[in-house]
Amino acid sequence: MSASVGDRIRMHSNHTDVPDRTGTVVAVLGQDGPPYRIRFDSGEETIVTPGPDATFESGSITDRIGLAAEQVGEKAAEVAGAAKEQAEGAAGAAARAVSDVADDVAKRFER
Repeated sequence: MSASVGDRIRMHSNHTDVPDRTGTVVAVLGQDGPPYRIRFDSGEETIVTPGPDATFESGSITDRIGLAAEQVGEKAAEVAGAAKEQAEGAAGAAARAVSDVADDVAKRFER
C-alpha cells in the first residue's frame, strides 16, 4: 500500500461506537511507502504505518499544491535561519578581528 503527499487516508475503526479517522498524507518517510506523516482532520499530526484497515484516496490537485507550498515555505524558513546564523557568525568574526587590530594599535601607542 503506497501513497503520495496530498493523498487522503481513512483508517477504519474496529468498533461501532468509534468513528473512522481521516487525514492527509503530508510526508512519505520511507523510500517508496510507509511510514507516512499524517495530518488528521482533527489537527493532530503523527507518523503512521497503515494496517489493513486503512484505505487511500488520491488527493485533489489543490491539496497537493497547498502541501507542496507549505513544504517549500518550511524549507525556505530553514535556509533563511541557517543563512542568518552564518551572517551573524561572520559579523562576529569581523568584529573580533577589528577589535584585535584596534588593541594592537593601542598597545603600539602605549610604548
